[in-house]
Amino acid sequence: MNIPVIVALCILGLLCFYMLFGFFLIGANDVGVLTKKMAGKRMPKGQIIAKEGEIGVQAGILSPGLYWRFPLFWKVKKIKVVVVPPGQIGIVKAIDGKTIPSNRLLGDAVECNSFQDTKMFLDNGGYRGPQVGILTPGSYRINTSAFEIAIKPATTVAENQIGVGIALDGKVMPTNYVIAPKPSNAETFNLFQNGQQFLDKGGYRGPQLDTIQPGTYYINPLLFDVKVFKIVDVPPGYVSVIRSNVGAELEHTIKKPTGTKAEESLKGTVHDNIETLLTTDKFTRGIWEEPVAPGKYNLNPIAYTPYMVPTSAVTIDWAAEGRIGTNVHGASNEGVLYKFDPLKVTSKDGFQLGVNIRMIIRISPKNAAFVIQRFGSIDNLIDQIVHPLIDSSFRNKAGEKRAIDFFQSREDIQRDALKHAIEVFDEYNIEAQNLLVAYIDIPKDLLDTQTKKEIAIQQKEQFDQEAEAQERLIAVREKSARAEMQKNVIDAKLSIDINRDTARAIAEKAKGEQEAIQLIADANAYKSRVEGKGIADAYSYQRESLGQDNVFMIRFMEEVAKGKTQIVPQIMVSGDGKSGGIMDAALATWLKKQQTIGAETSTDKAEEDSV
Repeated sequence: MNIPVIVALCILGLLCFYMLFGFFLIGANDVGVLTKKMAGKRMPKGQIIAKEGEIGVQAGILSPGLYWRFPLFWKVKKIKVVVVPPGQIGIVKAIDGKTIPSNRLLGDAVECNSFQDTKMFLDNGGYRGPQVGILTPGSYRINTSAFEIAIKPATTVAENQIGVGIALDGKVMPTNYVIAPKPSNAETFNLFQNGQQFLDKGGYRGPQLDTIQPGTYYINPLLFDVKVFKIVDVPPGYVSVIRSNVGAELEHTIKKPTGTKAEESLKGTVHDNIETLLTTDKFTRGIWEEPVAPGKYNLNPIAYTPYMVPTSAVTIDWAAEGRIGTNVHGASNEGVLYKFDPLKVTSKDGFQLGVNIRMIIRISPKNAAFVIQRFGSIDNLIDQIVHPLIDSSFRNKAGEKRAIDFFQSREDIQRDALKHAIEVFDEYNIEAQNLLVAYIDIPKDLLDTQTKKEIAIQQKEQFDQEAEAQERLIAVREKSARAEMQKNVIDAKLSIDINRDTARAIAEKAKGEQEAIQLIADANAYKSRVEGKGIADAYSYQRESLGQDNVFMIRFMEEVAKGKTQIVPQIMVSGDGKSGGIMDAALATWLKKQQTIGAETSTDKAEEDSV
């Protein structure tokens, strides 16, 4: 075989080899990227991707299928399709295209079938570099030689949070703005997911006013840096004073706080009128005149700065174990607790005293904005006004009194300090509600002396009370003895009363008997007079009839018969022994009696006649 034949066969073999290796099978999940090695025009200077068949990486790609390219002129690179998983996005960087303008960071989005048509991208004026457009979850046949794809997590805003978008590209924000102003006819830009619309509407770089609510968003992190913040929670017992950072600094209307001495306080040297400038326009920079009530708010913390103001009670303690200037925000509705060390004061006689105080103040919601405008925060209010005032008030009082007097006049000092605080705090639109002096720490030596003095006083009082008790005991015992003798006294008094009553009864009885006897005597006398008269009459009649001697004899015998005349005398004295002696004596006795009766009768009769 001659040499030419051999050479022809070799060439034919090589051609067959190249032809066999020129076949390419692109699978379903593959993309074929072509590179032309020769036999073409050169690309213009600066061009990287060939879109008109020039030598170099071709804009077009090979979809799934069987292809043949002459290996001597073409190079085929099989790559995997770009897959963006759920919850993630694809960030695109173009290798070729127009140069991005100097005032821009990202290339505008152009129609290119989601970066799957490189030629269309270049023909439509796509820019080289980072792109505004992104890839949302899905599979894409992209020429990765023309576009670099970076897979990033999507933007997620959790519950009770908000997102604030900070635009990294767009128009330059005016220098006198903090929050990017909204362009005219601006929309929400589909919550920043449509970056090109944001730019087309004239969006500004910097923090945006609109917030991103909880959820998952496909936002280009090269265009928007999304900062996540907690929502603003205004608890019960508080209001939130809002400082607006929106807009440029504009003219304000002077508003004056509400209070009995509000106007006078503005005329002093403490604050200028300019510090009372508040705004009712929420899109104007300044402090909102109306505070925000308790609740939860999707407040952009870059655009609006909230200042919590307790409106129920602010408790301030000057007590042991407290750290100066430390404030503890309680979760309950008991207010804010500020703790300071006990006040150190010096008495008039040079003793160092520690005073433990608790004070409660309140800020009315209608004055909350004025307080924040003046002091910037409640901490500043406590440090600049409340603490110095209370400290100086107790120092002055201590300097006017001896230590022991200061210690003993706690109630008066407490009342005076509260009264002074009410007057001064009213000038700053603060309500002083209560002030309590819990404890005064007095030096031990002075306290021991005072204790001994008090003990002596207490002992003296005790001795006085014991002496008084003894005197009372003596009085009690005396009264007890008197009480014990009272029975005898009563018995004696009763005996006297009984004897007196008995004597009176006897006297009354005697008097009654006397009167009875007198009545009986009067009756007998009257009877005797009556009977005597009858006897006298009878006797006269008898005497006239029988003679006087016989009448006497008859009467005498009747008396003897009745036993009224004793014939035999009790003492018998015999006479001369004659028989007529006894009869004569008896008769004489009877006659004498009759004469007596007759005389009484005559007397009674004379009395009756005289009556």
